[in-house]
Amino acid sequence: MLLRAIVFLIMITVSFQSSAKGDYATVFVYHRFGDNRYPSTSVSLEDFEKELRFLKENKYNVISIGELYKIVRKGEKIPPKTVVITIDDGYRTTMKAFELLKKYNFPFTIFLYMEAIGRYPDFLTLKQIEEIKKYPKASFGNHLYSHKELAKLRTTLSEKEYLSFLEKELRLSEERFSKIIGENPKFLAFPYGSYDRISVSFFKKRGYKFLLTQDRGSYNGKGYLIPRMAVVGKLSGFKRFKSYLKIEPLSIKESYPSYGLLKENPTPIVFKLNNGKNYKNCSIYVSGYGWLKTKRKGDTVESLERVKFEKLKTRIGIRCFNKKTGKIAEKFLLVIVPPAKGEG
Repeated sequence: MLLRAIVFLIMITVSFQSSAKGDYATVFVYHRFGDNRYPSTSVSLEDFEKELRFLKENKYNVISIGELYKIVRKGEKIPPKTVVITIDDGYRTTMKAFELLKKYNFPFTIFLYMEAIGRYPDFLTLKQIEEIKKYPKASFGNHLYSHKELAKLRTTLSEKEYLSFLEKELRLSEERFSKIIGENPKFLAFPYGSYDRISVSFFKKRGYKFLLTQDRGSYNGKGYLIPRMAVVGKLSGFKRFKSYLKIEPLSIKESYPSYGLLKENPTPIVFKLNNGKNYKNCSIYVSGYGWLKTKRKGDTVESLERVKFEKLKTRIGIRCFNKKTGKIAEKFLLVIVPPAKGEG
């Protein structure tokens, strides 16, 4: 009996250590709150409060994007159960979320669409922003000025024209941000989650600490690009929210194609894993196609066939089962598909 009890206690300890293991943060992105006019980008207030209550009652480490950056900059491990709450655009329904975030005493960051706030009817007024600024756990980030789709511009402008556009967006957005918020922005969220190699390099050189995407996944503390779990429309709901918290980051050595402009189409999809021996049951995802059949050799996971990309923006990803932690691990990235020769 004693031996059986000891074995049982060891099993519980190992299970707890596995489930409590940290080293990553789940970053959520919201847009609208309780707005039935736009169901595809909104989350119900009932679900939103359920989510905040769940984080509070289950003692999640809810921190700001700035605090996450400080942890990473110091080379420290991200604590277990770390969560960051972000809100894009600055719609007026953000005020509904603000009341709940204050109620649960959580930090959050609003990435402001700088041309719209204080001007357009559906966006936060300057008075409302001043009210939010009084809450010490609120912070703001840059969501650029005109909220243009960078993927489309990347395929229609020359590289020189594209860089010129980015320069103008940055200047206009930072000027207005500084005037309204009273400081320079340190973090930037790409409009529509749209980015490429030129824009990433551009904003890194301009001093931005993190660049936030809308690629599904959690963040392992490596790199400038921060994936975020979108809680909007069909991707919202309390059950789905809880499932997001269980997804680990999947570390990869490289992928083909990589993020940004696609170089060949159709193309094979290939991921090379770090510590591949820890993972099994890997699948590859391509938006528009869903989960594909794959073949695997060592750390390399590859689609059985070449894939023809049709959409301007195509997200590809890989999902594996971590044998050590018993969790699902994922990595997603954005591929931009240029028009075929003779088009556009």
